[in-house]
Amino acid sequence: MRRASLWLVLGMVLAAGCTASVPRERITFAVLAGVYYSVQPGTCVEAAMVRQSEALLRKAVADLNATKDLDFVVVAGDLLAGADGLGLDRAKAVLAEIRVPYYVVLGEYDGPPLAATAPAEAAAPQNQAEPPTSLSRSTVIWALQGRGFTGSEGYWSREALPGLLLIGLDTVVPGQRGGHVDAQQLAWLDRTLAAGAGKAVLIVAHHGLVPFHPLDEGAAWQSMMVDNARAVRDVLARHKNVLMVVTDHHHLAQGQVTGPIVYLSSPSVSVWPLAYYLVRLTPKEVEAVWIPLADDALTQQAQDRLLASPTYRSVFPVGEDGDTACIRLFGGNKMSVYPLPAIRP
Repeated sequence: MRRASLWLVLGMVLAAGCTASVPRERITFAVLAGVYYSVQPGTCVEAAMVRQSEALLRKAVADLNATKDLDFVVVAGDLLAGADGLGLDRAKAVLAEIRVPYYVVLGEYDGPPLAATAPAEAAAPQNQAEPPTSLSRSTVIWALQGRGFTGSEGYWSREALPGLLLIGLDTVVPGQRGGHVDAQQLAWLDRTLAAGAGKAVLIVAHHGLVPFHPLDEGAAWQSMMVDNARAVRDVLARHKNVLMVVTDHHHLAQGQVTGPIVYLSSPSVSVWPLAYYLVRLTPKEVEAVWIPLADDALTQQAQDRLLASPTYRSVFPVGEDGDTACIRLFGGNKMSVYPLPAIRP
C-alpha cells in the first residue's frame, strides 16, 4: 500500500456533541524520555540510572531511522543530565540525525540544578574537573526553537500532521522535582484546545496528570505528579478533541484510559527498562510497544541499580518477591493496547 493512501480523513466534524477522529488510518510516533544525556560518562543524576546515556541515545536514533512509516518523535523531558552548553550541543547533534521531525518538552534536569542535594553517587567522580556552568531554562528553550518551541515560553502547540495537533505542556517548577501548571498556561491550554476543535489532539508533558500507582496520591511519590493535575484535567474535559496524554516522570511503562483519554507513561532510556515507546494510533485504539536498547549485561546493570535505589525500593519488601515486583512495575508491559473511547467510527 502506498503511503499516500493512508491519508484518509475520517470526518472530523467536531460540532456540539461530536468527538475527535484520528485523521489517518495509522499514525506512528516514538517517545524518548529520561535520557539524561551527558558528555561526562561518569555523570549519574539518579540512583537507578545507568551511565551510558550517549550510547543509548545513539542506539535509539539508529533504531528510529530504521522504523517504517515513523511520523515524528517526542522527547518527554529530562533529555539532559544537566543543562551545560557542551551537553546540549552534543544531544542536539545526535537528535538532528533523526529523519523525521522531533519535538521536546522540558524535564526538571533540563535546566539549573535542583534545589535538593543530589545523592552522593550522583556527584561528580573524584578528581574530575568542575562541571560546566549550568544553562538557564530560557537558554535551553531558545536553543531548541523549532522543536515545538516558538518563543520564550516552555509550552507550545504544533500541527504535527494535517488534522493532528501536538501540544507540549511545561509542568516543571524550576529547581524542584514536582510539577505544576500555572494559571496563565491553563488559560492558554483552554484557548488552544478551543481553537483546535477541528483537530485531534495529542498532549505531551513531563509530570503525570493521572495517578499510575496508588503511591502517586500520597507523600512518597507526589513529586511524580502535577500538583494541580485535577485543574488540568478539568480543562481537558471541557473539550472533545483530546485523544492522548503522554508523560514520563514516573519512568513507568504503563498506561490507562481515564474518561475519554488514553494516558501513557513512558519508560526511560537510561533507567530500567532502558527503552523507548513506539506508539501506533489508529481510529479505534492505541498500541504502545517498548523497544529495548541494551544488551543483557547493561540490562542486568540497570535492574541491579533499580533494586539498590532507596527511591524506588522504599515501597517493596526485601527479598526475591519484592525484587520481582519492583522490576515488573517499572518495566511494565512490553506491549499494551488501549481503546480510544473518544473516537466515533
